[in-house]
Amino acid sequence: MNHVPDTVVTAIDRFGERLLLGDASGVSGTLRDDLQIEISPPNGSSAICRYKTVHTHSPPTLRDRGSFVTTIVDAVDSRLQQWGIDPPPAYRYVDTVNDTHQYEGTLQLP
Repeated sequence: MNHVPDTVVTAIDRFGERLLLGDASGVSGTLRDDLQIEISPPNGSSAICRYKTVHTHSPPTLRDRGSFVTTIVDAVDSRLQQWGIDPPPAYRYVDTVNDTHQYEGTLQLP
């Protein structure tokens, strides 16, 4: 997965494996210095995927940050889809806490 650190890929794979076994916990990792990902533990047939980013502006969706961020988010979504997890069409801006913008979307689990 181009542009996604191996530690995050491994964490997503662990999440997918444990999801199939009925014992999934959350995921957190750093995608780059100014971009982190968190996936909440499953709640029924869904989980929340949250991206946290430090930037000068907070566009309505995470992919509106530009092509490089879009490439990273697309790669993460692709990896989730390999585990049968359906990502949302967009990760929407929800809040800013201590200059960190948060974007969320609901993952539909298999």
